[in-house]
Amino acid sequence: MTAPTLAIVLPSYRRLPALPRLVEAYLRQGADEVIVVLDGPHPGWRDVVPVPERGRVVELPANRGLARARIAGLEHVSADVVLAVDDDVVPDAGLVARHRSAHAGLADRVVQGYMPVALPARRGRDAAPTYLYARDYEAQARAWRSRGSAAILTSLWGGNLSLPSELYRRAEALKPSVRLEYNEDLDLGLRLRELGASAEFLESARARHHHRRGLAAYLRECEARGHAVHALEQRWGSRPPQLTPIVAIPPSYSRLLGAAQRRIAHDDANGAALRAAIQAYRTAGLARAWSAQDAIARFLRRALAMRGYRHAREAR
Repeated sequence: MTAPTLAIVLPSYRRLPALPRLVEAYLRQGADEVIVVLDGPHPGWRDVVPVPERGRVVELPANRGLARARIAGLEHVSADVVLAVDDDVVPDAGLVARHRSAHAGLADRVVQGYMPVALPARRGRDAAPTYLYARDYEAQARAWRSRGSAAILTSLWGGNLSLPSELYRRAEALKPSVRLEYNEDLDLGLRLRELGASAEFLESARARHHHRRGLAAYLRECEARGHAVHALEQRWGSRPPQLTPIVAIPPSYSRLLGAAQRRIAHDDANGAALRAAIQAYRTAGLARAWSAQDAIARFLRRALAMRGYRHAREAR
């Protein structure tokens, strides 16, 4: 049986210096095509990013968001399989070969690769968002190891994900991608489930995720998550159940902390409650009180996601 051809689709936004090494790594591993999608104007990119010998660089006229940037790359793919990667994910040896082998026969199969976070040797005082992300990711990977195909599709995690290009196009025809600032991979998984696709977690298809997020970016991201939850509700007619704890306070949660989260969620002026939480976060970082800092970051995540969710509902 002839091995399927495989294309890398690599969207990027304002990370030009990382791209040459990534393109080289994927070509060295035998990718048949490498499609780099610059998500919006990137002046001077030709001085930094060489056009792949097997592939191209596509510069979009405006920023479209990750999901739609991937589709812009898909439009240029001629290979049998798409390996959708992120610009802060570095492939381990053999990644391309393992994804390619998993698609022998080209069934309607999605392959979720493994990409643990590359944590620094020494934790910095503003690294809680990255450490929380790493723990959340490993918890999801444990679930993938023990659950079946449907559970993987309803919890897809982009950055190291492959599927037949024809299946990807069918998912796009079923429900075209929209701009989501978070959970765009979950949206793809829901579409693939509608098409009857199967999924597997291939732990040997490894990469390293160089996730870096300080507090300021994290706070913006948390609010964006709330917007995304509302957008998915509108798009699918119901809320994916795993997203409920992001925007709703569980009954078992501390009444005092829940009240503080509600205060932050309904205070667009960034009042005393939010300022106090941010100061506590910074103080914990200076004191290297990591457990306390992580708890504050988790507290802020729901508070600001609830705010973003409220804003999205009010904007309808």
